[in-house]
Amino acid sequence: MKLARLALAGAVASCSWAIACGDVVSQPIGAAGTAPTTDAGMDAPVHPDAGADSSADSSGFCSGQGPVPLPGTNACLGDLASVFRFAACACDALDVSGKLTTDSLDTPGEGGVAGGDLASIAANGEVSTNSTTNIGGSVWSGGASTQTGQAVTLRGGGTILHHVQAGGPVEVGGKYVVEGDVWSNGNVTLDTGAQLTVFGTVHVPAGDSATGVQGTVVNGPVQVALPCDCSSPIDVGAVVAAFATNNDDASIGITAGATLDGTVALQCGRYYVASMAGASVTLQVTNGRVALFVSGDVNVTQSLTVQLAPSAELDLFVAGNFAVMGSLAVGDANAAARTRLYVGGTTLTLSATATPLAANVYAPNATLQLAADLEMWGAIFAKTMQFSGAFTLHYDTSVLQLAQSGSCAPGGTTCKTCNDCGGATPACISGTCARCTTNADCCAPLVCLGGACVLGTQ
Repeated sequence: MKLARLALAGAVASCSWAIACGDVVSQPIGAAGTAPTTDAGMDAPVHPDAGADSSADSSGFCSGQGPVPLPGTNACLGDLASVFRFAACACDALDVSGKLTTDSLDTPGEGGVAGGDLASIAANGEVSTNSTTNIGGSVWSGGASTQTGQAVTLRGGGTILHHVQAGGPVEVGGKYVVEGDVWSNGNVTLDTGAQLTVFGTVHVPAGDSATGVQGTVVNGPVQVALPCDCSSPIDVGAVVAAFATNNDDASIGITAGATLDGTVALQCGRYYVASMAGASVTLQVTNGRVALFVSGDVNVTQSLTVQLAPSAELDLFVAGNFAVMGSLAVGDANAAARTRLYVGGTTLTLSATATPLAANVYAPNATLQLAADLEMWGAIFAKTMQFSGAFTLHYDTSVLQLAQSGSCAPGGTTCKTCNDCGGATPACISGTCARCTTNADCCAPLVCLGGACVLGTQ
């Protein structure tokens, strides 16, 4: 499995450059290979020392002695974080019929208060909204295999703080303001009574039009790449299987065939179980980094709770399906980057009341359907997203720091796209992973700054 294909999920991050595991790495993805600055605060992903009660640690997982290799690959678990470049990314379609709001925690604050403008949404197919839509970032659509023929459909009304990047036509059925540019690989069409005000420039191909748009219209080539890396999704089952025997189960008295139920305390370490099921499950992550690998399903009927100690973080890999039918209380709204969930199955059910749901969720084979209102902190990556309730998403940008701090990506690695690269060499230039030189070298929506690929306003 190529390094880049593993760059598609959150990280069981590690401490590089031999910094203390209690420090917070404040480097962007692909930052220069110099010693990072640190921050003693608890509002960003931390890589803590396990302390005296840590489990057996033959791999260095808890001692913070560098990146943690992923068995059977040339990658480290820290290389998995770059999938969360968007607040929401769908391999097929992202359809929202209820109110949609996104913003970012550029500097996570008290109570998970957000307000930043780096929370972009994307789909390789169509992005469609049908109610009030306020995007604290950009809207990206590859326009692939859309049922309506549109790459972006905006109904209701609202504001997009940066750009619209559409690999096909754009249809507007409400009153919208785009504070950046619009790139549309086809006509921009306004329905009767609709209004589109663009502060920047509207770009459409020669022969296409943007009639009625309030803004400057320019005809010329428009090319929008597929924003979500879905061509070779991570085989989550294979990642889980790699830890079937390489784990710390014995240190807390569980077996590989165990089903977790009730309240389970997990200290720093890697644990492998068969399933997680029952009426109520509570995971108490007491210290350090915890990686929990589930070879089957998660099926909880009443409540799932994940409690993080102030210095703890959790990566939960589920090879099968994930379903919670009751209440959810997962993670820390002040630091959503410290909880990452990867689901390999086709079912991702969150029919629960979330108080809060603070996690970065990767489920490339699953359709996420939400009928009720949901407020979420973190990011989500799924095959298809269908939201009929109001959805508010606060994107914790610090999750991308993990791609630097836990990466073992070497420069010079052979690549086909920027998705094959990571760490200090995030760009694919002439078939080789290297530092970026232009924005085009970086995976969307990142921009190139001093050789690093960072969140920006591309």
